[in-house]
Amino acid sequence: MSEDAVNVGQALDNLVHQFADPWSFLRELIQNAIDAGSREIDVRIEHEPPDEEGDGGPGLMLVEIVDSGEGMDREIIDTRLTRLFSSAKDGDYTKIGRFGIGFVSVFAIEPDLVCVDTGRAGEYWRVLFRADRSFERIALDMPVEGTTIRIYKQADEQAVEDARARARAVLDYWCKHAKVELRLDDELITRPMTLEAACVLTHEEEGTRLLLGLVEDIEPLRGYYHGGLTLHEEYDDRLPFVAFKIDSRYLEHTLTRDNVIRDENYDKAMAIIAKLAATRLPAALFAELAARTAAGDQGPQVDFLRARALDYVVGARAGEFSLDESVWRAAIFPRVGGPPCSIADLRARKRKLDIWLTPTAEPGPVGEALLAQGAPLLREVDNDQVLEALVRVGAEHSPRRLDELCTATPSTTHELARWRPLVAALRALLQSRDARISAIELGHLAYPGSPVAGHVAITQASFGALTPVAEIGKLEQGWLASKRVVVVNADHPTVAHLLELAGPGDAGEPELAAYLMLKLFYLRSALSPELDSALATAAAEARWQRSIN
Repeated sequence: MSEDAVNVGQALDNLVHQFADPWSFLRELIQNAIDAGSREIDVRIEHEPPDEEGDGGPGLMLVEIVDSGEGMDREIIDTRLTRLFSSAKDGDYTKIGRFGIGFVSVFAIEPDLVCVDTGRAGEYWRVLFRADRSFERIALDMPVEGTTIRIYKQADEQAVEDARARARAVLDYWCKHAKVELRLDDELITRPMTLEAACVLTHEEEGTRLLLGLVEDIEPLRGYYHGGLTLHEEYDDRLPFVAFKIDSRYLEHTLTRDNVIRDENYDKAMAIIAKLAATRLPAALFAELAARTAAGDQGPQVDFLRARALDYVVGARAGEFSLDESVWRAAIFPRVGGPPCSIADLRARKRKLDIWLTPTAEPGPVGEALLAQGAPLLREVDNDQVLEALVRVGAEHSPRRLDELCTATPSTTHELARWRPLVAALRALLQSRDARISAIELGHLAYPGSPVAGHVAITQASFGALTPVAEIGKLEQGWLASKRVVVVNADHPTVAHLLELAGPGDAGEPELAAYLMLKLFYLRSALSPELDSALATAAAEARWQRSIN
C-alpha cells in the first residue's frame, strides 16, 4: 500500500471519529436529507432477535433512515458519496471528496454493514458499505424514491433500547427545530422554534430569525441554529436573564460541530441581540408588567418581572444604556385608592409628598388620611423589597411604609359611659408624675393593618392625628415638654378587664386599674423599678384618700 493510501486511511479514520458522541452521525444524515430537499424524514430503530436455529447470538440492530429527497444517480454516488471509500472493484483508497465527510460518521457506531438504496433520474442503486469500509455499487431493477439508509449491527435487545434513547436525545438536541417532519419510530421530533421565556420578542431580517426573552436563570440559554438545525447551545451570564435563539444562514458551526464560528457574522448577530435587549425588550417588559398590574395580578411571575424591571432601571440610572420614554411612563405600581402609576408619576410628586407602601388593599384610617393629602399610596405584598427598590431607584426617592404611622378612631358613646372611673384615676396618677398631658381618651387602635393594635395605650400630639410609631411612647415631664394626648386602646382585651376592674360605684378599684394600665404602657418603653414603685405608691395613696372621704 502506498504512503498516500496510508495517509488517506488515517484521515478517513479521523473523520469517522470526528464527533464526541458516535450517535451524532444521525445529525449528519438528517442534514444530507434536508439538503436533498426532503420534507419528511423517518428514523426507525429495531431489534431483530437471533434465529432459533442460529448460534444464539445477541440478535441484530437495524437503524433505518428514510427520506423523500432527490436521491442520487451513479455520478453523484461515484463523485460525492464514495470518494472517501475504497471500491471493492478497483481498490482505489486515495480519492478524497467532500460529500461523504458527514456520511462516514455512520461508522462511529462500528456497524457490520451499511446499505444505501437511492434513485434519481430513472437510475436506482444500492451501495453496500462493509465493516472494513470498502463498498460495492449494485444496480437495482425496482424503483427507489429518495434515499433509504439501513445500518446493521449485532446487538441484544437492551443495547437497542439504549441506542433508541441515545438517538432520541441526539435528534432532539440537533434537529428539534429542523424545518421538516422528522420522526423517530413514528414519534414527531421536530417542532417550531419557540422560546420558553417572558416578554418574548421576534426579530426577522433577511436570512435571520431571532427570539429573545427573559428567564429566571442568571446564565440563560443562548441557542444558535442554521436552517433549524442546532449549531450550538450554551448557557452563560454575558446577558443575565436574557435568553435567545437565533436561526441564521450566516452562522456556521466549527468543523468539529461542537461550537458556532465566532466570526464577523457572529459579531453582527450579537450586536443585534444586545441592541434588542437594551431597547425593545425593556419596553416589552414594562408593558407586560403594566398589563399585569392593571389586572391586579400577584405571584411569582409578577415578582420576576418586577425584579427584571429593577435591573433595567438600575442600569439606566448608572448610564449603561438609555430607556425609552414609554418605560418611564408604564403604570407598573399598584396603587391603593387609585389607578396604577408610573415612575414618571412618582418623580413628579416626590418633591411635594412622601411615597407610601402598604401591604393591604384597603387604605385604613392612616391611608385615607394620606390619600386626602394627595400622597401616593402603593400596594406591596409580603414586604416587597424589589418594589421598594424600584421606587427608590426609579423615582429617586426612598418610600416609607404605612406601618411607620398610626392613628386612633373615636369610641362610641356607650363605650365612653364605662370610661369615666378609669380616666379620672389615670389622670391623677399621671399628674402625680408631672406628666405633660392635654387629654386622656378612649379610642380604637385595632383598625386593619394597625401597627399598634397590641398596645394598651399610645400617646399622640392630638387625638386622631397621624402619629409616627416611634413616638407613641412619648410622655415627658416638665413645663418645657410638649403636651400629649394619652389614648387608651378600647380594642385591647386587657383594657376591657381593667374597665371592669375600675367599675362603677364603690366596688370598683379604679386606682389599681390605672396603675396596671400605666405599668403596661411603660413596659414598652422604660419601666424602671423606681418608676414602678412611684406609680404603685401614688395609686395606693389615691385609693386610701378615696376610702376616707
